[in-house]
Amino acid sequence: MVLLRPLVMSDLSRILAWSQDEAFCLANGWPLGLSPEKLQDWFVRLLNNPPADLVRRGIVLTGEEDPEEQLVGFVDLRDLNLLEKRARLRIAIGEEAHRGQRVGHAAGKLMLEYGFTELGLERITAEVHGSNLEMRSLLEGLGFTLEGILRQHETHQGIKEDVYLYGMLRQEFSG
Repeated sequence: MVLLRPLVMSDLSRILAWSQDEAFCLANGWPLGLSPEKLQDWFVRLLNNPPADLVRRGIVLTGEEDPEEQLVGFVDLRDLNLLEKRARLRIAIGEEAHRGQRVGHAAGKLMLEYGFTELGLERITAEVHGSNLEMRSLLEGLGFTLEGILRQHETHQGIKEDVYLYGMLRQEFSG
């Protein structure tokens, strides 16, 4: 079962391991070769003083065969604007064995439900590089609508890439 929970200090060891995974770093815009000290400093700041415009939850798996919660990634509502009732969704699966296993889909659905029902958001968006076919498919599977493409908008892995803009309105969400 996929659950969301706040990140805690004991999650640092998993996040440190993810920071050594080149595919994870490139997909999520993390710098390669970040020192454990810098990552720990960032993580402690995030836990102790989270930005007002960010809701980040750890994605955990739990089940009969593994009753302990295993952190496998995180999901964000970023650029949270409660006045305008909008935010931007981001999903990151750190554990390679759980990528492509619908964990991100389940976590995304839980975060969309939280955003639309608990926070009262009216619109949630997402941005993804054109080459990230898995994330584009995940967003479309969650019910997002492709709203536009920013052509050659960002340099990603040394190449100018299109950025796909997705959006979902509260009334479009089928929780």
